[in-house]
Amino acid sequence: MRLRKQPAALVAAGVAAALALSACSGDDSGDGGSANVGGLEACVDDPNNCNAAERRDGGELTWALSSGWDAWNGNTAAGNSLYLTQVMAGTRIPTGEFLPDGTYQWPKDLLTAAPELISESPMQVRYEIRPEAKWDDGNAIDLDDFLFHWYGATSDADKCDQELCDPAAISYGDNVESIEEVDGGIVVSYVEGYTDPEWSLGVPVSLPAHIADEQGFDWKNDPADMGAAAEFFNTTVPTWTAGPYKILPDSVEMGQSLSLVPNENWYGEIKPTLDKINLEVIAEQPTMLTALENGEIHGSEPASLDPDVAEQAGDLPGAVSAIGSRPAWDHLDFNLSNEFLSDIEVRKAIMTAISLEDIKAATYAELTETETRTNHIFPATSEYHTDVTSELGQGSGDVEAAKQILADAGYTLEGETLKTPEGEDIEPLSLVWLEGNTMREITMTLVQAVLKELGIPANLEPNAPDKLGTTLAERKFDIVEFGWIGSLAFTGAPSQYWHSGSASNYAGMKNDEIDAVIESVTQTTDLAEAAARANEAAKMVAEQYVILPVVTTPGLIVMSDQVANVRPNSSDQIGPFYNMEEWGFKAEG
Repeated sequence: MRLRKQPAALVAAGVAAALALSACSGDDSGDGGSANVGGLEACVDDPNNCNAAERRDGGELTWALSSGWDAWNGNTAAGNSLYLTQVMAGTRIPTGEFLPDGTYQWPKDLLTAAPELISESPMQVRYEIRPEAKWDDGNAIDLDDFLFHWYGATSDADKCDQELCDPAAISYGDNVESIEEVDGGIVVSYVEGYTDPEWSLGVPVSLPAHIADEQGFDWKNDPADMGAAAEFFNTTVPTWTAGPYKILPDSVEMGQSLSLVPNENWYGEIKPTLDKINLEVIAEQPTMLTALENGEIHGSEPASLDPDVAEQAGDLPGAVSAIGSRPAWDHLDFNLSNEFLSDIEVRKAIMTAISLEDIKAATYAELTETETRTNHIFPATSEYHTDVTSELGQGSGDVEAAKQILADAGYTLEGETLKTPEGEDIEPLSLVWLEGNTMREITMTLVQAVLKELGIPANLEPNAPDKLGTTLAERKFDIVEFGWIGSLAFTGAPSQYWHSGSASNYAGMKNDEIDAVIESVTQTTDLAEAAARANEAAKMVAEQYVILPVVTTPGLIVMSDQVANVRPNSSDQIGPFYNMEEWGFKAEG
């Protein structure tokens, strides 16, 4: 099924356009914003099957990640990163995914049938688990696993100690009324008035509750124990799996590398053929490309687009590559706990002075087409997109207007130094981004230059690759640039990004009116109405001048031409990791 035929087609068309622009090798002139990449042209017209091939048995495939991870529980704010999601992709319960063409595939390996809406008021959704679906130790995926996921994804302190649980998102958990086993199925019942037009996407289950039981946590009855169990899963290398692969505990170098081997008790239809998958962090893209050329790794999808690497990828013998759309967008978040930035007039001035067009020209323009982002939820390719930032002057690059905003607010410019209305100096702002991300480094350097024009001191402070999650969760920044990786599903995003109770609300914005609109997104069964409410929330957020959308980020994928069934997937947040059980080496070639 499709989430909606028209939006999925629009997203697929956007993917095709980006790939068509850059998936042709040859011309080295650089004219027209096209990098020298090629070999995955079939992904334009047949995104679900490109690079498909019969696999030979055996082999050890090494894939490079751009950054590390510093937690193991993806349900927590500290563990809520793309890189942990990719690391855990081969071991997770298969809960459904978006295919590269935007089609949603319900999890046939886990469920006997697609999720069923058995009641609209109150909303109740039924899931029937296949008897074969088990954790690798033989324990069934059952009711307790659903309950454990719920307790760890709510702001209800009576279910979980919030300091320990630290949920990354609460829009699901805070709206569940009960979860019960009924006639052989698991029924999730929601609070009266709650509806979700995306109810059929995914299955709300993630961690093995029986492992928490074995550790002695009375998580069902004691919120402190539930919190301790969540922390246990955050700090403990997973020796369990419900996916096609399992982690070799002795191989783990936290935040740097690990190895996966096939799960001999995998119940899915497609079985792994590889002997081992190694996942290794190589933050520097030139180093990654050299490793690929030397046969030390077999592929990578870097988190950012490095101009030189993208150009060199097309010249690499025995490799295929493409630049295409990704379900990702970069943004600047302003830390509201900073006394200077707590003044909305200051934030307004800074966002007015920053030029998004200058940023795009200095980063992606020479490589591929991409959009300057004007909406926090929907890219320009979505039928639901509305521009919520331009009319506010955000990203316009109007420095003189920005100076006037500050002057009207009582700030004075003495020489090249801005003074507060009380005549005090301003402490230098910390500008934080992920170390090794060339495009964000360029962006933050431009931001620093703009701040200097306004008389605001700022220091460039790149963040270690394995510490970003902690830096965000603990708000160790003044202005940070990072990216959200999404999917075609959107109704949960406003709550996770901006709700006052969300641990992923890294800027620290708290606004009851915005919270009310966010909550209304999941109080309709009509997807278009939910989108309208999401846009209303985005407009209100824009008016707070806390988060500046920057750009929808394109991405590079490059790999050995001997790798089978690995392909770009801009529709799902884990990208090419969506089908790890199919990865392998080509039988012929």
